Amino acid sequence: MILAAGTLWGTIGLFVKLLNGVGATSSLTSFMRLFMGFCILIPIMFFKGGTKLFKIDRKGLFQCFLLGTLSQALFNYCYTVSIGSVGVATASILLYTAPVFVCVMSKIFFKELIGIQKIFALALNITGCFLMVTGGNLSNLKISAAGIIFGLTAAFMYSLVTIIGKVTSGKINPFTVVFYSFLFGWIVLGIFTSPWKDIADAWSFRFLIYSIGYGFIPTVGSYLLYMGGLCKKLELSKVPVIASVETVVASLIGVMIFKEKIGLVNMLGIIILIMSIAIMNLNSKKTSREITHCNITEADKIK
Repeated sequence: MILAAGTLWGTIGLFVKLLNGVGATSSLTSFMRLFMGFCILIPIMFFKGGTKLFKIDRKGLFQCFLLGTLSQALFNYCYTVSIGSVGVATASILLYTAPVFVCVMSKIFFKELIGIQKIFALALNITGCFLMVTGGNLSNLKISAAGIIFGLTAAFMYSLVTIIGKVTSGKINPFTVVFYSFLFGWIVLGIFTSPWKDIADAWSFRFLIYSIGYGFIPTVGSYLLYMGGLCKKLELSKVPVIASVETVVASLIGVMIFKEKIGLVNMLGIIILIMSIAIMNLNSKKTSREITHCNITEADKIK
């Protein structure tokens, strides 16, 4: 499920380019992703479980508020600012440090073991992402203190999807978690980015179709799969490495649809990233039996 979620996330770049092509700004694109995802979930939830899927207690609502505010709204804002300051390549590399944050927090909150295998897989994963993004050409990288801070903050906020999502998994239906996190996310983005004028400027039939696709495929579909996967017996530190397959999918889409060129170094990065996923999952069956379902006992400690 995590691998499938990462695959769907890999289509984000496709929809961003399509929306930018019809006049949508970066802030509007971020807003529409969460807003359309929220709207799409309403009829699906009514169909699957009626009004009971919308019921949630205060503790669960607070967790969804954190998820929507930090890992949706604030993440999008910090990542956008980082891109504007240091460029796409540097911001992307900074974002790919998220697995390191997850690994550290899984050790602190869920008492997971961090062995040589995990450290090696993480190092390979970051190296693979770096080579995929840069192609080995460092001239495209930009350095800015503010850009680096916002980039690392975005990576940390992104990593919280895994941590907070793990706490809520097994206790709250994934549909409910995703629905309320999207709700809080688009409300916060709406308050701080005020996308209303941008919507009027970009509005067209194609804009609507692209927004629906963006809200459905790499948003509703991916997050439901991701939250469902978090409830399985899988070590948290492995999750973001598995989900990093999105960078491979994004690269392939760029080559096949947008005719982007990919060099030998980029291909090497893809191979290294796939190797990191394979290494991280060695002996996964053995370790999974050592993990209690959803780590409920440890999760209670951080509520």
